Amino acid sequence: MRIQYTFDGQSGTLDVTDTTEVNAANPLIILLHGMGGNEDHMVNPALNPGENYDHSAPFPADRDVGWHDYPGVGVWSLELDPMKSVTGWGPFLNSHRYRTASYSQVDPTGLLAQPVRELRAVVQALMKNFPDPKIRFVVIAHSRGGLLIRKFLKDFPQDASRIFMVITLHSPHLGSDLASVANALNSAISDLEATVGWLATTALGWLKDLISSPAYQELATGSPFLTDLANGETALPGVQYYSFGGNQVTLTRLRSWVYTAGSAFPQWHWPPFHHWITVTEIPFASPVLDSLPNLEPEITEGEGDILVADQRAHLNFSVRRTNSLNHAEALWDPGLQLQVLRLLGGDIGIWS
Repeated sequence: MRIQYTFDGQSGTLDVTDTTEVNAANPLIILLHGMGGNEDHMVNPALNPGENYDHSAPFPADRDVGWHDYPGVGVWSLELDPMKSVTGWGPFLNSHRYRTASYSQVDPTGLLAQPVRELRAVVQALMKNFPDPKIRFVVIAHSRGGLLIRKFLKDFPQDASRIFMVITLHSPHLGSDLASVANALNSAISDLEATVGWLATTALGWLKDLISSPAYQELATGSPFLTDLANGETALPGVQYYSFGGNQVTLTRLRSWVYTAGSAFPQWHWPPFHHWITVTEIPFASPVLDSLPNLEPEITEGEGDILVADQRAHLNFSVRRTNSLNHAEALWDPGLQLQVLRLLGGDIGIWS
């Protein structure tokens, strides 16, 4: 079903799953995407952001590309890792009989003030359309969505009476330092683009744009917004808080198909050169982002997830867990989804 809501003289549409397969006893789950995103991030991440690279898959076998009248030497082609099939939070939770509510936030690359007022309208619309007080709400928020729900709970606690659980996924609760090294990071990405061209632009062009946006500046460590948000903030009574962080910075490998050594030698055949190609990683450039300088913990393997350092992804009043995932993988990773499913079912053994 689709629910209309209004705020600040604007209107929006909320998509709510409400089928016969839904278990009415389960809470309704509000899905909040992050900065620069839209509803697809939480529902169809293969479409957007589309960073579901299969960076751990085995390389394919050598390939026979036929007989030629010239020797095969050097590079055949360049590519990124192939995409893998993924399931977003909406379809995953729906398959386990949970209602979900999702929408594309206003001003996803701007400041959070408007999205906070919009979220208030969203919650009010849900309470109006699901008036039974026994239907409680859970919020699952990715990236900046975690700050969005925090600001909402702090500013409008009177509208949060039916929210009993908040789960944040790789949210920059204590900020991100990439904003402070934006120039150096952009320079490093430009150097990589000069080396491997379109491969680096395809894999990392979004990062250059993101860290220079007004929204990201608001999330910089020590920003006025974060300082004000944390000032006097406490856990809202009756709300359980869980925060997930990541420490994997691999996004994709930069792969090169090259001719095998035997492709350069003639044989008793016409044409005389039998070409075979094999795939390998491009030295010093792959994998992305591991090849970039460790300017900050956010892009350091074992410390960050590309955009958020694990140490900054947790609130002091939340129950915490860290997984070996990058920032985008939090939108579809099956292991993370099962961890959250256990929380929703009351099984917190995974935290021991």
